[in-house]
Amino acid sequence: MKRLYHTYILLLVISAGYGQNYKSHFEYVKLDPSAVIVEHEAADSLTKMEKVVLEGFGSKIPFYHFINKRNDENRYAILMHGLGGNKDYWVNPSMPYLQYTKNLTAIKNSLLQLGFNLVITDAKFHGERSYELNFRNPGSLPPMRSKSMEDAQTMYQLYATSVKEVRLIMDYLEKRFQDQKIKFNLIGYSMGGAFSLLLNNIDSRIHCVVACVPPMSRPYSEIVDFNWPEEIAHKMKAISPLYSVTNQKAPLAMLMGKSDFFIPEDEAKAFYNNLRLEDKELKFYDSGHELPDAYVEDVVQWITEHN
Repeated sequence: MKRLYHTYILLLVISAGYGQNYKSHFEYVKLDPSAVIVEHEAADSLTKMEKVVLEGFGSKIPFYHFINKRNDENRYAILMHGLGGNKDYWVNPSMPYLQYTKNLTAIKNSLLQLGFNLVITDAKFHGERSYELNFRNPGSLPPMRSKSMEDAQTMYQLYATSVKEVRLIMDYLEKRFQDQKIKFNLIGYSMGGAFSLLLNNIDSRIHCVVACVPPMSRPYSEIVDFNWPEEIAHKMKAISPLYSVTNQKAPLAMLMGKSDFFIPEDEAKAFYNNLRLEDKELKFYDSGHELPDAYVEDVVQWITEHN
């Protein structure tokens, strides 16, 4: 009974959230997206990998760009890492997260073999951009850990800016290849999964999405007992998909863990059941926040079925 009541409250919260307009948090003044290719090499006989540095919103955005000759279609997958990760997690397995990064690398390799072009970027404050946070671990920012309003504001900046930067990268690719019909597919893990949901809510260029263990009610649910100013609460809701994502545009698969501490089943189901989509899928694995090896095939299958 208590579980049903919890779900009912979630549904009420979601319904109330639909009356809010959070899209403005991810809008941006169109820039003329200029970039410098600072490195390039052959990833394999049919794939060239570039390292591109794009002029962003007050900072530079480094990303890997894989150009694939296996297919003439301009199909892209944009791969987005989780909180505390970086773009290299998708490229080379690394300790101490060996199995986790092996699976990310397997997704990347499978998509290349299937003819997709790839973009893999560092979110703000991550990877080569750690200097933007004075080399502090961004995993320390969530309110449940820091209890700091200043850190909450920084976490909002992380989400809002990173989402706008992905949109800017899409602008750059459209301009570079003179192609307004590029198929942009999104694959995000954890924080990257939340980014993918936020992007699919606001940008009609998204072709399909796989969101792996995206936080649903966080970070807003972490501050409900803090009695913080309404301005901060509004920003936390804007970056928490459970409250802010009202209109998913492209086909969406959500891959979740049944025992994930960060995302209770009720939250994921409530969000999913309120999606205004016909082409959607919700799958739970017997796992926590780190999904089992089987999810790799499910990610690749969803992307290929929709391309």
